[in-house]
Amino acid sequence: MFVTGSVFIVATALKIHHLLTEPIISESFWESREFFLIQIPLELGLGIWLICGLFRKAAHLAAVICFALFIVVTLQRALAGAESCGCFGRVHVNPWITLSAIDIPLLAALLIFRLRHERLLPRPWPSFRRLLGTVIPTFVLMALIMTVLIFNRPPEKTDRYEVVRPEEWIVKAPADIEQTNEEQTAGQWPMFKYIDVADSLRSNIVVVVFYSSECDTCHDAIPVYEQMCRDMAGNDEMLRFALIEIPPYASQQDSLVSDDTPCLTGRVDSSKDWYMKTPLVVVLQDGLVVRFWEAEMPTLEQILEAVFSEVVDTP
Repeated sequence: MFVTGSVFIVATALKIHHLLTEPIISESFWESREFFLIQIPLELGLGIWLICGLFRKAAHLAAVICFALFIVVTLQRALAGAESCGCFGRVHVNPWITLSAIDIPLLAALLIFRLRHERLLPRPWPSFRRLLGTVIPTFVLMALIMTVLIFNRPPEKTDRYEVVRPEEWIVKAPADIEQTNEEQTAGQWPMFKYIDVADSLRSNIVVVVFYSSECDTCHDAIPVYEQMCRDMAGNDEMLRFALIEIPPYASQQDSLVSDDTPCLTGRVDSSKDWYMKTPLVVVLQDGLVVRFWEAEMPTLEQILEAVFSEVVDTP
């Protein structure tokens, strides 16, 4: 019970550290900051409950149910090819390792060493003083932690990482340039200084596709845009495609881009971590962003409509 409770508390501490030091960008609620804010007090409370020894059989049953759920979730992530189970904050642990070294062994131990001769809520119950001495400090601690987490979001841009907000890049018309950030005012897309093939993207119309080897949708998207580029062969002056990889980079053997790709290829600088919803498709016209799609795969018709429409609306 003590070991199991300690695992919950350590995992909770690592999640708290993650929420205080790095942003979380996710389309899924189950991987979002909001879900972490729900999960943290539940895991912390269960960990303290297991260690303090109150109602041991009820705590034991709660731990069994919890680890059974962990196994289901971690197995799903492992089968999906996720790089990390997400259980330990910024400490990335392969889901298969979590399953084989933590979740399954602890669940097996809980089932083998179950409390056979104890009732669920045995009498005599703990003294009122002991009960309050455990419950009140636990709730005060959880309230303090949640207050700190809710009112202390990490900044979106630091020297170590940056959250990409493409809506800040949009320029609807030349007159709007004065209303955008300083880099746009100078005629510069902010990402130019981080892309190794930036000079090739500054003129004419370019469809820039940011992708990651860890993004499942990107695995399907890259061949689609390579085929679009082949379909537009001979019209390079009108429309070009660029496939830009964000770190961590895949090895040449595991690259999502084919060896004979007709697209321009490049990379985003690895000097910092990038938080963006991939694939991120951005349409540039003479170096300015006119349209973008986050975590989507726009068709060629949608791209051409965005490029040649007289009025370009922000998505």
